[in-house]
Amino acid sequence: MNDSISLPNYNNIQGLLDAHLAQLQQRFGMSMWMITRLQGEELLILRVRDGTYGLHQGHRLEWQTSYCVRMVELGNARVVADTALNPIYQDAPINANLSIGAYIGLPLLDAQQQLFGTLCALDPEPQPEALANAQEALEHEAALISHLLNSAVRDARQQRLTTFIEHPDRCDLTGLPGPKGWNDILQQELGNTRDLGMQSSVLQLQGPEEADSEIIADSLAALLREQDSVAHLGDNRFAILLADTDHRNAQRAADRIRDALNAKQLLVRLQHRALTA
Repeated sequence: MNDSISLPNYNNIQGLLDAHLAQLQQRFGMSMWMITRLQGEELLILRVRDGTYGLHQGHRLEWQTSYCVRMVELGNARVVADTALNPIYQDAPINANLSIGAYIGLPLLDAQQQLFGTLCALDPEPQPEALANAQEALEHEAALISHLLNSAVRDARQQRLTTFIEHPDRCDLTGLPGPKGWNDILQQELGNTRDLGMQSSVLQLQGPEEADSEIIADSLAALLREQDSVAHLGDNRFAILLADTDHRNAQRAADRIRDALNAKQLLVRLQHRALTA
């Protein structure tokens, strides 16, 4: 038996997905492959292998102008060797910005079987007609990538909770993570935003100087969800991570927290912002 058997070693989900895109390109051609996440009316590029279009991780494409919206919402073809022969794709506004001669697009689904984003490939030149025969294999690849992404999102949410509960930097008064703990929580979530397209928001809360920090901390604990994190930065300054929360819902949460604390005669100042990598 060979004792020196080796396999590829991927340290994180990003390396694994990049290797997967490289294999897809080797098998099926196309000059650009990408994995996207749908956020509102935009497709956020999570991973990309691009030799033509100049797209990069973090680039955003308009959902309504894309080929992918026609693939998902209109049920248009998922594999198109020559887009000039497909009038629905030829009418897409994105053609004004990108030269697309061939297209592959498949939906990626989340753990609830809702649309997560897309696996997409483009090439400026038409491809051989035989590309259409690859649809079944490509659908299998999309299902596999969906599974990998769902596992990574689940692990990220568990690690977020673990960091909040177990971080060694704790405020002696409130028991919450302190400044270093907050910085690590924030950096971890920035990675989740960049690599997995997870949307979160940050609240900065300033309580009255004379207020009891423990009362504020206990009040916040009662108002926040299990997946949220809160840290005490000193002098009645608190930082809150609202996990999996977009800007609109963050505003609602901020209003709810402010009203609840004001009702206890704790007149706090709150600011909120979306977390962006």
